[in-house]
Amino acid sequence: MSHRIELSTVEKTFGAGASAVHAFGPVSMTVEAGEFVSLLGPSGCGKSTLMLMTAGLLEPSKGSITIADIPVTGPQTDIGIMFQDNTLVPWRSVRGNIELQLEMRGIVPATETEKIDALLRAVQMEDFADRFPYELSGGMQQRAAFCQAMIHSPQTMLLDEPLGKLDAMTRESIRSDLQRLWMQERPTVMFVTHSIEEAVQLSSRVAVITPRPGQIERVLEINLPYPRDFDVKNTPEFSAYVRETQEIFRGYGVI
Repeated sequence: MSHRIELSTVEKTFGAGASAVHAFGPVSMTVEAGEFVSLLGPSGCGKSTLMLMTAGLLEPSKGSITIADIPVTGPQTDIGIMFQDNTLVPWRSVRGNIELQLEMRGIVPATETEKIDALLRAVQMEDFADRFPYELSGGMQQRAAFCQAMIHSPQTMLLDEPLGKLDAMTRESIRSDLQRLWMQERPTVMFVTHSIEEAVQLSSRVAVITPRPGQIERVLEINLPYPRDFDVKNTPEFSAYVRETQEIFRGYGVI
């Protein structure tokens, strides 16, 4: 079963005294089990800070975070995490990197061969299983990283701008892969992005974050049927969500 994420008056301040920087919050919100929620905001608004706090890699200055009703008090090992820069190790093949996630959890990779193969097929990487990261394009590396993050069937996934460094065509292709994997497994997803179209295309809800210190200006319900392919962008409903979001950021002088 997917896990519910709850943020309660979460804040983060870096430093102390006159040099203190209020980076984020206060923010309260709930990501329901199985939801795909995007955190959408300009650079420097604290989206990644919130992601690190949710993962237990950074301690909130105030407030609390729970996953599946359990307080986050340290690094979470049973979730899937992806960052803008992938965490593939260069001395292992694609398959070896995926197996590494299993080994770290005490799972014998040989027992999960069929699952590894299925994940690789799902992201069109079955012909590159024995290639090393340096032999792959950036898009292929991110596909491999998706498999790495999904292999232990996490109930919660935290994705911090995993498509940020990719070209437009590759981003579109990997969005489809990500959406398909989410629809198959239905983990709870918290997705950080600064792309309005990306947030609308992927998400069940979009939390619009203000400039620093980041706070939630509005949460938009995206009532578009899944799967959402490239053609959804040509619909008036999609355009309306994009315009609504743009108007929010215009009000802050961001665009």
